[in-house]
This record gives sequence, structure tokens and C-alpha cells, in this order.
Amino acid sequence: MKKHSIQILEISEMLGIPFIGANVCIEGLNLCNRETRYNSILSYIASTRYLGLLKNNESVKALFISSDVYDELKMDGSFQIPTLFIVENPEVSFYYLHHLLHKTSFYEKYDFKSKIGNDCFIHRTAVIEDGVILGNGVRVGANSVIKRGTIIEDKTVVGCCSVIGSEGFQLIYDEHHVPFTVTHVGGTAIGKNVFIGDNCTICNSLFEGYVTIGDNTKIDNQVHVGHNCVIGKNAVITGNSLLMGSVEIKDNVWISPCSTISNKCIISNNAFVGSDSLVVNNV
Repeated sequence: MKKHSIQILEISEMLGIPFIGANVCIEGLNLCNRETRYNSILSYIASTRYLGLLKNNESVKALFISSDVYDELKMDGSFQIPTLFIVENPEVSFYYLHHLLHKTSFYEKYDFKSKIGNDCFIHRTAVIEDGVILGNGVRVGANSVIKRGTIIEDKTVVGCCSVIGSEGFQLIYDEHHVPFTVTHVGGTAIGKNVFIGDNCTICNSLFEGYVTIGDNTKIDNQVHVGHNCVIGKNAVITGNSLLMGSVEIKDNVWISPCSTISNKCIISNNAFVGSDSLVVNNV
């Protein structure tokens, strides 16, 4: 069961780092440029370039920042964050805390026994982890894995050798410039009458919420859907296509073979993306 909140004082004691400001209650961690369902989150900024994002996100109640950024904040009297941690590397401290909290009850663990609806077909070699919900008439092919935190609604088909709820790829460098990957704690939600072909990977979200695929969407073989993506209804994504992190595909979109959609791009309703495209801006 998710604890839902933690006091800043508890975080300070976990990290051995003092804080400046109020002992506010934190409901979640997230990046400052992401939508959140929480009223109070802890985030970080690496430079003053991101101050505009903070001013548009009233949910950020606490921050990891560097001493240089703190000095600039003090000169901007119009900008107030209730609580600050002054650290050498805000990004590393933020994700270090995230990994510590992952070992507690702060995040949802999806540790309930899986719920499988009526008239489902699950191949004997498929793996359905704990913490999965399958609707009625779901079909899962040979050697596919449905990972914890995944919801699949009625009459959806998953082909062979696909992974639904695959951990997304978020990489940062520690203080010694050694890369490490970040644990993802979100889920994956697949709508009704969706088709997902063979050898596909559909990731989970980094923090809160779900990677989402809308009703009636069809996904061809060998497609990768990165973390924090949202795909609308009636979309078609054809073979060997790649959706990088935080891509949003609206309704009735067609993505042709071997296309790559770059981070955070939005593909509008009814758009058509041709074969071998590299999309770097909104369409």
C-alpha cells in the first residue's frame, strides 16, 4: 500500500541533509515540467533556465537546487518555493532519494494477486506477474511477459515475445560520471480491443500514472513505446517504429514503418507520418 506522503523532516533525516523553509508534506516526486495528480511534489532544477517551468507548476513545494541557483533565487524576490535542499548535484540527490523511497511504502508496489477476467487465453509460456489486471477476453501469446502495474482491458491481444510494462530507460550520471539507470515506479494501461504484435516493448511510466494506449489502437510487430507515452484511440503504429519518452499520439493517427518520434513530440489527431520518418517537432 502506498504511504502517499512523507514529511520534509523525514527526507532530511534519510539523506542527512538540512533543509531551508517549511516542513511541508510531500505526496510524490516528479520532474518540474510534468503534469501531476498531486498537490505537493518534490522536484529539482539544475539551472535557472528551468525557473519558468516552476512558475507554471504550483504543485512543486520543495526543490533540490545548487548553491549557485539558490543565490539567484534570493535575488528574485517574486519567486518563492516553500522548502529547499541546497546540494552539490541536484539531479543525483533527487534520484538518490527516489531510490531510497522505492525501498519504503512511499510508492505503489502493485503486490496484489493478479486479477484475470473471463474467457482469457494465456499461452502456457507467457508470464503474468503479480499486480496485473486483465479484462475479459484478453489473449496473451507465447513467451510474452505482462509485468506488475499493468492493466489490460477487454478483448485486447498481445502477440508473442512482447513485454508490457517493461521498465523504461532513464539514465543519469553520478558524481563520478558513472552512468546508472533509474527505477521506474509507474504503470501501463492498455485499453479495449487493442492489438499489440510480436516482439513489442511497451514501457511503464517513470513516476506516477501510466503509459497509456487507447481503445482500438493497433500496434504492429517490433514497436517500442517509451516511458510516459500516451497513445490515443484508433491509432495505427506499424512495424519497427520507435516512440521515445513522453511522446503523445492523438486519436486516429497513422505511423508508417520504421518511423522514430522524438522525446515529448505531439502527433495531432488524424495525422499521417510517412515511412522512415524522424519526427523532431510537433505534427
